Amino acid sequence: MQFITGQNSQKNSSEELLGAKVDSIIKMGVREKAFPGAQVLLFKDDRIKLFKAYGFHTYDSITPVAKNDLYDLASVTKIIGSTLAFMKLYELYGINLDQKVSEYMPLTKRSNKKNTTFREVLAHQARWSPYITHQNTVFRKNGEFKSRTLSNKKSNRYPYALSDSLYIFKNYQRKIMRRIKKTPVENIGKYRYSGLWFFLLPELVKNLSGLSFDAFLDTHFFQPLEAKRLTFNPSLKFKQEEIVPTEKDSLFRKTLVKGWVHDEAAGLMGGVSGNAGLFSDAKSLSKILQMLLNKGTYKGKKYLKAETIELFSSQAYPSSENRRGLGFDKPSLDADSSPYPSEICSPESYGHSGFTGTFVWINPTHNSFMIFLSNRVFPTRAQKAIYSLEIRGKILDVLLEN
Repeated sequence: MQFITGQNSQKNSSEELLGAKVDSIIKMGVREKAFPGAQVLLFKDDRIKLFKAYGFHTYDSITPVAKNDLYDLASVTKIIGSTLAFMKLYELYGINLDQKVSEYMPLTKRSNKKNTTFREVLAHQARWSPYITHQNTVFRKNGEFKSRTLSNKKSNRYPYALSDSLYIFKNYQRKIMRRIKKTPVENIGKYRYSGLWFFLLPELVKNLSGLSFDAFLDTHFFQPLEAKRLTFNPSLKFKQEEIVPTEKDSLFRKTLVKGWVHDEAAGLMGGVSGNAGLFSDAKSLSKILQMLLNKGTYKGKKYLKAETIELFSSQAYPSSENRRGLGFDKPSLDADSSPYPSEICSPESYGHSGFTGTFVWINPTHNSFMIFLSNRVFPTRAQKAIYSLEIRGKILDVLLEN
């Protein structure tokens, strides 16, 4: 397998045709304000077919997107962070997927979640609530912050940054955990997408390994893979001009969200969360995807067992209407509905999308993967043309057809 070096190989006519098709799709997306810019990396048959940066950071057309600029991955964190970490825990500690989460997580022992299994939460089959809007609980009626929530000044009591001018109370994460514990569980045994388990997963990592979530990922994956621009809280590590703005937040942070995670709940976790929080460029992300596509191996080093990747990337409940794998999303190829994520992706394929306009998808059958990074929520999350124009699915079809 060829590994990414950043050098452009000579394009043959097939790659030129592929590039022209992708260019057309992206230009249409920018023109229709689906996103101001993007990074696209397409890999097939052991080599990169296309790796380009398009457009600008924002619609003012001042800062062009560079190949090493960082985008907020949003829910792609659920697979590149959480699922990756859990697969390693599964191998290291012999976790049984049908064990109860409460056997490992004391928080859930005396709750309505005490009988939930790892298989259920990973496949969104546990019927946990989808999300909690914690940001709606931090304000008083007069608009000021409640005590022990947020502050405009950093201190020992408010050490974690939510933005350039907002800081989180040191024990606020405990409130988030208590709220998750109290959420309802309804109609167990049916599919319901929920991000709540992914807020608990970092604690599982810490309980078993002794390492923080980000340190565990760095130790087992990011550092040895040399994914140098895959990180949480990039504002602490990179120049601002290398980070693409995400959204002009008029509701909560009242500022431009840039370099701090867009997802409000992940932000209130201090930016390090299993639900969202990772930032990356396409090149660093590609190393993770190459490792997964190559059955757990990258540059001769084994990161995961092939059978682990096969298990987690397969449909978890094949006899149900739930298309999901364990952590990974899977294609919906139901003849009665629109195909997702594209017309011709194979049933064996898997990946995930992100709310900010990101998307990664691996097709083992076609020996390929796709990375699409954008800030479709700029200037606001009301920008939804990326969905109606089916931008990402069209690019995926181009990859598979060429």
